[in-house]
Amino acid sequence: MFISVSSALLASLLYLLASRLIWQKIQGSTDSNIRPNVIKLALIATLVHAFALSITLWGDQAIHFNMGNGLSLVALLGSAILLVTCINKNTEMLGIFVYPLAALTVLLPIFMNNFTPLPFTLGIHVLISIAAYSIMGIATAQAILYGRQELLFRKKKLSRLMKALPPLQVMETTLIQLVIIGFIFLSFALLSGVFFIEDLFAQHLIHKTFLAILSWLVYGAFLFGHFKYGWRGKKAARYTIWAYVLLVLSFIGTSIILSSLGY
Repeated sequence: MFISVSSALLASLLYLLASRLIWQKIQGSTDSNIRPNVIKLALIATLVHAFALSITLWGDQAIHFNMGNGLSLVALLGSAILLVTCINKNTEMLGIFVYPLAALTVLLPIFMNNFTPLPFTLGIHVLISIAAYSIMGIATAQAILYGRQELLFRKKKLSRLMKALPPLQVMETTLIQLVIIGFIFLSFALLSGVFFIEDLFAQHLIHKTFLAILSWLVYGAFLFGHFKYGWRGKKAARYTIWAYVLLVLSFIGTSIILSSLGY
């Protein structure tokens, strides 16, 4: 317990330090190149975060799952993906949206001790699904930022924050990469889910499955249109956002529908 708590606290502190450096750069209070230090802090924080989460997530013969672990995993994936994009692009400034949340969510498993033990096979499906939803969520946030940045750029009204973000071309490339990664995870989530479905109607999964597949098709159509016809800009942002709306509805909307039907 001491190791997991101390690791989580250390990761949170490192995330906050990285966030502070980025915020100082945005505010113009420093002219130095913060990229190396931000990447170092974020890398160590992500590794420590992964270690702390693994202690609370993995049991002897099951995966210990709860809301705290789930949100912590989402933040971990966001931080890890941002680091990957930093390899060949200057996207470290996007950490101002990721690292503060990661600093908070890495601490959640400490306070949420109740968990549901899941068999490894089902647990892996759940983790893949969470990964797909979180990556697509990050892609949607990226699409919103990209769309807003493009709009303000056309109006020549870029704020200090928007000026600090990567150039539009880099933002678009990052968006496409996120959608591709998320699409792969979503495909595996849908395929692995087949093994746990016995009766769509009896298990009340017909709405969830239909909306998830519809979202997958919209993402697929966008990727096809992007590489085949060069879809970008507002169209790229809109496809990404609407596809994620369908994905969210596949979970939230299904609960509402089932409740209205008396299930």
